[in-house]
Amino acid sequence: MNKQEFELLLKKQEAERTALTAKILNSIHPRKVIVSGPGTGKTYIFKGVLKMKPGDCLALTFINNLARKLEEKLGDLAKVCTFHSFCKEMLHKIPKEDLSNHFILFPHLEAIVKSDMLIMFNEKRNFSRSFYKMDLSDNNIEFFIHRSSYYDAVSFDDSVYRVMEYFKYNPEQIPEYEQIVVDEYQDFNRLEVEFLDLLAEKNSMLIVGDDDQALYGMLKSASADYIREKFNNPDYEHFCLPYCSRCPFVITHAIEDILVEAKKKGKLSNRINKTYKCYLPDKWRDSQQYPKIVYAQCSTQTKKAPYIARFIEKEIDQLSVDEVKAANAQGDYTVLIAGSGHYLKQVQNYFKGIGKYKLFLRKDSGDTESFNVVDGYKILLKNSEDSNLGWRILLEFDKIKNAKALLKKTTDDPSLLLINLLNADYVKKHKTIVAILRNFIEDEPINPEQEKILESVIGIPPEKIKNELKRDDAKKYDNTEEFSENDISIVFSTYIGCKGLSAGYVFIIGLDEESLPKYNSSPTNIEICKFIVALTRTIKKCYLVSTFRFSGKPRKPSIFIYWIDKRRLEIVEVKKTYFEG
Repeated sequence: MNKQEFELLLKKQEAERTALTAKILNSIHPRKVIVSGPGTGKTYIFKGVLKMKPGDCLALTFINNLARKLEEKLGDLAKVCTFHSFCKEMLHKIPKEDLSNHFILFPHLEAIVKSDMLIMFNEKRNFSRSFYKMDLSDNNIEFFIHRSSYYDAVSFDDSVYRVMEYFKYNPEQIPEYEQIVVDEYQDFNRLEVEFLDLLAEKNSMLIVGDDDQALYGMLKSASADYIREKFNNPDYEHFCLPYCSRCPFVITHAIEDILVEAKKKGKLSNRINKTYKCYLPDKWRDSQQYPKIVYAQCSTQTKKAPYIARFIEKEIDQLSVDEVKAANAQGDYTVLIAGSGHYLKQVQNYFKGIGKYKLFLRKDSGDTESFNVVDGYKILLKNSEDSNLGWRILLEFDKIKNAKALLKKTTDDPSLLLINLLNADYVKKHKTIVAILRNFIEDEPINPEQEKILESVIGIPPEKIKNELKRDDAKKYDNTEEFSENDISIVFSTYIGCKGLSAGYVFIIGLDEESLPKYNSSPTNIEICKFIVALTRTIKKCYLVSTFRFSGKPRKPSIFIYWIDKRRLEIVEVKKTYFEG
């Protein structure tokens, strides 16, 4: 391509993108759906649409990290929040017969209700799945609502369900906005989709998502089919944003390669037909500077021979000051290291040991099972010493013999306070602990004897207990980090956790059979999407890293590596001699 042809291509892309943006912004259709891949300008569209709306607007997204980003860019144009925080706010506003106005949002509530079911009826139930799929056939939802009401607490799922049910029977109470915009629609499940459909009955809706980034099918029964249905729904005007201003040319072409191979193998069969192109007016310089994806073939990875970690360290140390600044200015981090947990753990431990960089761990959203006894004490301290939920959490860890009888009494008569059913000595022991812990809340010291009591009863060091008590639960799932423009920042993340992130330099590690995909002969749609999501976090340069042995066990390279045209890859052999030069 000569200079004149190249300039014509740039002008063509600029004209096509400008025309498509204008078409969306000028549309007067009350319901629109946009399929938007990574870096294709959805936030710009949101901003353009909201600027034209003079009244109150609402922007909803899936997780806290994404909500924070939207708040920074859209906060002066709309109320920005996660879907679940919006539902919690609505739940405070609507009439409630079975919850007080001071109900607790306890993300781990399902674990408590599961335990109730197991103790009382010796049955294991999946309550979340019933909510996600709106399945009323097994009485799971009814049982959960009954128990959550007794505890005067809600989880993320039943808060959505409660508000939706209220609006179903009181449609005149559905809140009205000048415009609602919804991000990451492919990550919503049936419960959430039905709720959004209720909002759409009285509001103009702009829905944005990408079926190539649908990763929450296993975690929360989300489905790419929901955005596909909206895209093909005649009640919605549909658009696609094809031009990516994040990834260099080699990444967008690699995505094309992957999609072609997936189609050959009968995968992603219902995928929305769309293109994903590098927007050269923004990405030509990066595309020229980083024309290849590096494929690093490591001979081994163990704690004693951490070749993956050492290879990454060597590549990072070659970055210039200007490259670091540019990566930090354009992305969330300088470096993203994405992969499966067992690889991430070894590599993260190596980098912790060398202490050279700013390190961050991106946690997956949706961890609603893990809690500890301190959560019970915190509720008794901050809410009420009579809290049924607080005492129930303590019971979960104490495993008293008559728990079944106690819980059945509270089911038969929900007016009974759990504290009044417990042994007096048991209550006295834990009230003593609450009194000691109150010193932490009030920044008062505790004496050595009190420290011994805490250690013996709770089994957690006092300083750790203090940190747990002081932690803001609202920020527990919000990974906010700060660093300077000159810092080399590295974030470690699973494939699901890296959604919504971007980084200058991306290392996808552990690309072998068993990790991604589990079986080279039959990769799943979600596994393909995980690979696509990881690749498209890249702003500058991407590295694919496999190993022939991990912790002493032989490994085969991931089939996904071979789905990419080998002309796009720069192959590097990483063995002992690699580090001797």
